[in-house]
Amino acid sequence: MDIIKGMKSHIQKVLFSANKKSLRELFTSWDFGKMNVDGNMGHNILVRASDGEHVGTDYNGNKYYEDNAAMYTRKRWVVYADIQNYSPTNVPAEWHGWLNYINDFKPTEHDFKMPKYAVQAITSNTGSADVYQPKGAWNNPQRRSWKKYEAWVPPQVSAAAPPSAGSASSISS
Repeated sequence: MDIIKGMKSHIQKVLFSANKKSLRELFTSWDFGKMNVDGNMGHNILVRASDGEHVGTDYNGNKYYEDNAAMYTRKRWVVYADIQNYSPTNVPAEWHGWLNYINDFKPTEHDFKMPKYAVQAITSNTGSADVYQPKGAWNNPQRRSWKKYEAWVPPQVSAAAPPSAGSASSISS
């Protein structure tokens, strides 16, 4: 009976960390395939999530866990909200500090004062189709309406105009 209760608890924690309502929904989703290919994500959701204590969730939906029984630098981890397109760039500064042992203040229990210049953490577009493409880049969808090089053309002097009194032609004659 203890084994069944432990299995049920493990399954509930796995479903919670994967944002799924049932095992069927988990196994039939693309997320499950991604977890099998990406060993780190599968390990964090299927194995470590049941061992750790859910500490909190940030405004991006990322879930943070801690396991004090694990070795020192392996105690804290994150399960990203978007399993298909996860990136460490969407971890907020206060959670980054907690994950990397810069401080021991859990953002759910401590009010961090944000500087005026601080912005919310969002996923970086680096390596995706939405990355910034400067003018002239091959992948920029806008056609170039400019030339990289234009030859200088001297201004045309009209032949009908008589030379002025101070020009070089009147002095030499």
